[in-house]
Amino acid sequence: ICWQTLLKKEDLTCPICLELLKNPVTIPCGHSFCKDCIKNCWPPERDRYQCPQCRKRHRTKSGLNKNVILADLDVACDVCPEEKKLKAHRSLMELFCRTDQQLLCCLCSVEQHKVSSAAERAQRQPEQEAKKDLLLQILQDKDTDLQSLQQKAQDIKSSAQRAVQRSGDMFREIVLLLERRRSEVEQLILFEEKTQLSRVQGLQDQLQQEATEVRRSLSELEELSNNPDHNQFILHCLSLRV
Repeated sequence: ICWQTLLKKEDLTCPICLELLKNPVTIPCGHSFCKDCIKNCWPPERDRYQCPQCRKRHRTKSGLNKNVILADLDVACDVCPEEKKLKAHRSLMELFCRTDQQLLCCLCSVEQHKVSSAAERAQRQPEQEAKKDLLLQILQDKDTDLQSLQQKAQDIKSSAQRAVQRSGDMFREIVLLLERRRSEVEQLILFEEKTQLSRVQGLQDQLQQEATEVRRSLSELEELSNNPDHNQFILHCLSLRV
């Protein structure tokens, strides 16, 4: 089992700079850092130093020991920031094997692989062009559908605006109609009020006149009652009509 399968990416990363370990050193607590990172993290004037990862304290910097295993480790391609290389030959993978359907380096071409990257590309190019044409057609259809939906959205907005305008006009007409009806009802009420008041006033005048006549008759009767002349009393009685 190689070291690459035993170590994770986190084991090869400096906890301070979060990059691949450079000049890896290990402190007494067992954690590893880039040599420059841990030196910069520990000020020279201090007597005790703290591990940036576990916070354990150490007395001196003398515990910065080079981690030989990590320093000599062949880092896996998914961790190494360089271009990917074939581990067996440490060469760039520039060729393609039709038989195994995998990328290879130049040294692999002399072994058991049928290598022809240019021919393989020439064979696969039409397929890619067909895929490209298909994707372009799909994109064109999507654009057409998008334009159709945009037009539909615009039609919906226009229809809604017309509906709002119609409803506004309708409610304004209703308000005007109600206002005219209110005015007509008010005029009818005022006319009825005037008619009723006129009738009541007529009755009041009539009653007032009748009351005046009654008072006058009472006054005459009072005067007749006080008249000592019997003949004149009888004549007045005959002339009075209640």
